[in-house]
Amino acid sequence: MEKAIELMQLVEKDYDRGLGISELARRAGLPKSTTYRLLCTLEATGALSSVDGHYRPGLLMIDTLAIPASDVIDRVQRVVTPFLASLFERTRMTVQLAALDGEVVFLNKLHGIHRAPSPSRIGGRAPAHCTSLGKALLAFDSDALERACARELERWTTRTITDPDELRRHVLRIRRTRVARDDGEYLEEVGSVASVVMAPGGEPVAALSVTGPRLEIRAGRFDPVVLEVCARASAAYRRSLGA
Repeated sequence: MEKAIELMQLVEKDYDRGLGISELARRAGLPKSTTYRLLCTLEATGALSSVDGHYRPGLLMIDTLAIPASDVIDRVQRVVTPFLASLFERTRMTVQLAALDGEVVFLNKLHGIHRAPSPSRIGGRAPAHCTSLGKALLAFDSDALERACARELERWTTRTITDPDELRRHVLRIRRTRVARDDGEYLEEVGSVASVVMAPGGEPVAALSVTGPRLEIRAGRFDPVVLEVCARASAAYRRSLGA
């Protein structure tokens, strides 16, 4: 999947004119047939679009709806979005990229082959205390956690954590493992697992998640890949800052 990420980065560098398959294959050092296969996958997921045989960033790479404007979020979208595509390729499940702005703000999303009944959309918001993305971010942001605990923790399902002390204990475990899970806490029978993308100073800048049927997510088979992809995304984010 590293080559797919490289292709996305090559396309982004030549956003204005777009690049053809032959040029992309040459720059990536890949056979044209492999390049074409990867480009088809990236186009199908919305990561790239093509016009007259020239590839440009797709809707997945472009701001939509009410995403907060900030240098950090701009950098997250640019640097971390390719890793969202990598997570999709590794799992074929619905995957999401989000940041914290009081609530969870969805920055990008790719639907899996079997769509999870998730109401999230790019630019939309969700409560932090009952989503895996939100809990992953709260675990590494004490101030945001205390602000969340100071408000009423709304109950969305019978599994939602609504007691502030319980939420504090819950995110403390997430801080140790770096794995956050929504076990049907936001939507009945829908689960997700997330981990965090970290800046050089150890502060969380984003989280990536995999969403699907609650029992399938609960089994834990997606935990290792989420951790791995988030670790690589964190390293890429640090490199983008020269750290």
